[in-house]
Amino acid sequence: MKDSRYHAFNILTKFYKKNDRLKSVRDFYYKNHNLSQNELNRSLVLSNEVVRWSRRLDFWIDSKLSKPIRKLNPSIHIILKLGYYEVVMDNGVPNHAAVNSWVELTKLIMGKKFSGLVNALLRKAIEINPENKEDSQSFGEWYSFPDWMVDNWIIQFGKKEALLLCKYLNIQPFTDVRLNTYKSKSELILNKIDLMDIKWERSPNSENFLRIKSGLGKLIKSEVFNSGMINIQDRASGAIVELLDPKEGETILDICAAPGTKTNYIYERMNRKGQLFASDISLERLNKGQKRAASLGLQIKWLNKDATIDKFPMADRILIDAPCTGTGVIGRKPDIRWRRELTDSKSMNKIQLKILNHMAKYVKPKGVIVYATCSLEKDENWDVVSTFLKLNKNFSLKPVKETVPKQWINKNQCLETFPPRDNVDGMFAAYLQKI
Repeated sequence: MKDSRYHAFNILTKFYKKNDRLKSVRDFYYKNHNLSQNELNRSLVLSNEVVRWSRRLDFWIDSKLSKPIRKLNPSIHIILKLGYYEVVMDNGVPNHAAVNSWVELTKLIMGKKFSGLVNALLRKAIEINPENKEDSQSFGEWYSFPDWMVDNWIIQFGKKEALLLCKYLNIQPFTDVRLNTYKSKSELILNKIDLMDIKWERSPNSENFLRIKSGLGKLIKSEVFNSGMINIQDRASGAIVELLDPKEGETILDICAAPGTKTNYIYERMNRKGQLFASDISLERLNKGQKRAASLGLQIKWLNKDATIDKFPMADRILIDAPCTGTGVIGRKPDIRWRRELTDSKSMNKIQLKILNHMAKYVKPKGVIVYATCSLEKDENWDVVSTFLKLNKNFSLKPVKETVPKQWINKNQCLETFPPRDNVDGMFAAYLQKI
């Protein structure tokens, strides 16, 4: 009886209690419980999708209750979220099987006392049309986002684009991998991938990034991944490194670098010739980056430093992958929407500007800073850059270089991707040169 549904329930229970990142909670759970591959795969989908659709699910549950949803027993609330997802939104699960399974799990987890309530409410769920938005539903309730987040996007992008964004960020995300052409010729890597019967297509605007359609698990366990011939990296994330345009023999700083996905790409683009320092304030995340780099034989110097106050070597180029609200990657990290508040982008703006102002001291004459975020919010992107330029007259904004796809260059000559238009994560970057 302790199957993927049971594990998904336990993961969500810990997630809602701890208010930690969903991935961290889930990884810890998997590390301490012996799940089959099928149980792992299904519990991952269930936990992700219930968190993603949490607000819409609550709207439906609330519509079938005779009392306020906040008065539900927390465990029953989680069971109902999971059950409503399977009954209403998951076409792959027969309704009767989902209802019966969750009723039996309720008995196992909570005893018989609540099984009648769960049974009755799940049978009511069968009546719901998942394609029908009620007139009383706000866009936040329908698309399952906080109202303030949707309202902000409507102000920033316009209503049509904002709703397209909400819809796009609710699609189960793709995974891109980058071919390491320093390690091997791309044709050889592609031949190895094809031999494993991995289904793929080219990622947008790139020859060296692939979008994996099926077989990702097999690919990650393969020698192709373990040897560093491929690395998991979103296409837009890779474009940040291409904008930095690292050269052989340079001294380069990668700030807020862990877990090192961009760092390793920088070192490849340097042809492994030069000095690359990667820093992060989180020792745990830094250790992950250091471990992966060491396994690939990359001579990267990892530093546990605070980018707002600590000293750094003078550098030709600095990548500041700034801490941010992460709204550009909500598609692959659905819990971000619930862990953010209205004022967070303003708070991040202050931290980002502090990092940028401090790190500007360590740029050599004619050197470059690429300031980047995975946020969609203007507060964290252009507002930070424009304020920095007003405070630092010895820096100028340079037009985004030819190394970046032209479609991703905005009116301010910065890299800025918009997920539903570009079919990649939301990324922003500005190329700042010291005069």
